[in-house]
Amino acid sequence: MNRATNFNSTATEDNIMKSHTMAACLVAIPVAATCLFPPKHSAAAVQKVFYVSPSGADENPGTEEKPLKTIEAARDAVRAIHGEMTGDIEVVLRGGTYRLNHTLAFDHRDSGTGDHNVIYRNHPGETPLVSGGKPVTGWQPDAGGRWKARCDDHFRQLYVTGKRAVRARSTERKLQEPGEWFQLGIAGMPGIELFGEDGYRTSDVAMAAWGNPQDLEFCYHVGWCHTRCKVDSIADDQSHAVIRMVQPQFMWARRKEGLRAHLPNYMENALELLDQPGEWYLDRSKKTLYYQPRPGEQMDKVEVIAPVLEKLVELRGLLDKPVERLQFHGITFAHATWLLPNRIGLPDVQANFHHHKLNLMERSGQINNVHNEVLKMPANIVCRTAKHVRFQRCTFTQLGGAGVDLEYGSQDNMIVGCHFRDISGTAVQVGDVQLSDHHPADTRTMVRNNQVLNNLIEDCAVEYMGGVGIFVGYTDGTRIAHNEIRNLPYSGISVGWGWGEEDAGGGNAHYYQPFRYETPTASRNNRVEHNHIHHILMKQSDGGGIYTLGNQPGTVIENNHLHDAQGVPGGIYLDEGSGFIEVTGNVAYNVSTPMNYNNRTQNRIDTCNEHDNWFGNQYAKDAAQLPHEVRKVIDNAGLEPEFQDLLQVLR
Repeated sequence: MNRATNFNSTATEDNIMKSHTMAACLVAIPVAATCLFPPKHSAAAVQKVFYVSPSGADENPGTEEKPLKTIEAARDAVRAIHGEMTGDIEVVLRGGTYRLNHTLAFDHRDSGTGDHNVIYRNHPGETPLVSGGKPVTGWQPDAGGRWKARCDDHFRQLYVTGKRAVRARSTERKLQEPGEWFQLGIAGMPGIELFGEDGYRTSDVAMAAWGNPQDLEFCYHVGWCHTRCKVDSIADDQSHAVIRMVQPQFMWARRKEGLRAHLPNYMENALELLDQPGEWYLDRSKKTLYYQPRPGEQMDKVEVIAPVLEKLVELRGLLDKPVERLQFHGITFAHATWLLPNRIGLPDVQANFHHHKLNLMERSGQINNVHNEVLKMPANIVCRTAKHVRFQRCTFTQLGGAGVDLEYGSQDNMIVGCHFRDISGTAVQVGDVQLSDHHPADTRTMVRNNQVLNNLIEDCAVEYMGGVGIFVGYTDGTRIAHNEIRNLPYSGISVGWGWGEEDAGGGNAHYYQPFRYETPTASRNNRVEHNHIHHILMKQSDGGGIYTLGNQPGTVIENNHLHDAQGVPGGIYLDEGSGFIEVTGNVAYNVSTPMNYNNRTQNRIDTCNEHDNWFGNQYAKDAAQLPHEVRKVIDNAGLEPEFQDLLQVLR
């Protein structure tokens, strides 16, 4: 984005597990060499197997006949024996729900040693569900067709009969096109206008009588950003209701570089807005949850899950003691939340990154963090200083933050054959945008040589719509290949950061930084290849199927199949600072601009090598009508044959 632009499924929790049984059963299928993870050991190389079952007991020895009950107990049993491994150690999880009361945490004590791995896997034909949610019971009828239940927890999402419910919200003002770069105001809020520097006013005086105004959020579709600002108070000023917003986040949203918030498109999270089936509201002051059932839902029979953990699973190593050789196969991870927006909103900068108070600077009357070191939305599954870790044939769903983070010192890890669906933010985040990422003082902090292969990523960024399918920050050697990415509000894959400002010598004429780096960033040698990316930019704009920022020597975008982007430009987008990138062998059609450049500062277009692509709607034909070279790219893009079954999951 040009920031200088100045424009004022209907399954129960049990069915979630059943619906992923097909994927879970295939863990033992041999994987083609092209996937780069052939099995390393035969069954004879297994040193020890522990069994875990929701119906087990932690006093048991962990045998198949007498399994343990909790994953933590199995983890501790592994710690007791893994010092000198002679083979892999397996923890076999039987089907059922493993409900966590706290983060499932792993550290260097849980690593595989030598060439051997510690593997947590499903029992063949069964799907274990690791859940950070709590059931809500005791529902009673309430006024207006609503129901209510006592609830002591704090959360932002709710799942009823396996389907995400909607936080009570106003009717959304429809945009003329996705990502329209101006706001028309909230439908049904008459006369709303900016009122000073602190907020708004509206002629709807009745709003001043609403309960719990601090719960209310104003939401904005601003080009590539989906911003949320919190209300602080609403006062009656005779002919108007005066709405004051939480600061300084509202000021940041109004003064950030690039496109800024003006009038909101909709508001959410008030009991007064609860008027549609499937909507809910949590009154924390009364510890009461309200819900209006959908047709056919009987509240004495439905399953209602509130996600309460913010971090579901964490692998946290140290630079001199990383978490190593830990694997997860055939497990479903679900029901986690992220609560910071409940307190301060989300002043989105891009890709669900947001400003913070440290190192905040003002330039040309606008605000930004020094060297674009903004904060990312945290994931619910985090790998920090992790090496040779693998998630294989797992499912990540019903999560309230991002899905999986590979961050700070994580190297040589793989996410393979997984399904990401119904996630509030970005599905996969590789790397970050902090100093230790763009100019690491210690190479051990670098995020490098990670692979994201053969995953199905769909229907993500459903709550924070500025998110992407796969985000890659400042990384070395990240490979993103053979994924299918679809049905997203914004971009498919985003690689790089900084708009050129952190590159050697600077490189963005729009902006001033307090100092310039004379050495290049860590962003290099990334590969984006053989992905099938389609039906993206369904809500936001100024993005692409594949989007880049900054110098990335050795980076290749090759043999991808992109089509059907609703917003612009939609295809391959080399944005500000993008340099030293090769773009070849890609097919793109049914997008506004198949190949878009916005990297003219320092003439970085000349450093990029675009050649031998097939761009244009003439390629939106049946395969039989296309040239052989085009058919080959289309046929080879997306999930490889061993993983095509993912397309049948939840269908």
